[in-house]
Amino acid sequence: MKKAFSILAAVAAVLCVAACRQNVLPTVEGRVVDATIHSVTVETPEGESVVVSTLGTNPMLVPGVLPGDEVSIAYEVLPELDVLRAVQLDILTPSAYRLLPGIWRDCSDADEVGLVLAEDGSARAVGLAGLTLQDWSLDGEDLVLTSVDPDGKAPSQTLLYRIERLDIDSLVVKPAEAGRRLAFSRQR
Repeated sequence: MKKAFSILAAVAAVLCVAACRQNVLPTVEGRVVDATIHSVTVETPEGESVVVSTLGTNPMLVPGVLPGDEVSIAYEVLPELDVLRAVQLDILTPSAYRLLPGIWRDCSDADEVGLVLAEDGSARAVGLAGLTLQDWSLDGEDLVLTSVDPDGKAPSQTLLYRIERLDIDSLVVKPAEAGRRLAFSRQR
């Protein structure tokens, strides 16, 4: 009786291990290089490009991503379609596109200056006399601001700032040309 019970316990343990192994999904990690409504393209650290479908996934487990996000995607293989489909997506490191929108203030001088960078790409300067911003974008590690003449008499100008530090609470930029470094804190 003890021997039969031991064998049954051993078989149950093997089945449990086999069942657990079947629940472990393959994953891919890397940087998002393209994202559409139905797929995410990830570049792995080895330089491989992997496309994972997001069609029919749970948006709570597979949230939207932006180019530059560092992600880990657990996926299943749909062999009949030869497609990888996301089951869970975790954003490991958010991209600058995700971190930059907001109100940034530099209160270190007597005059408060700042930037308002909206999610729609529009921009506004605060406390910077004579500077009327129209929009912002990213070019690699550079923040690109477009300045316009409010009277429409002068052509627009492109202002290029190298992002030296960016996190949830701080933004440090330095003009690509000569100029002083600007350190901003996010206004809450």
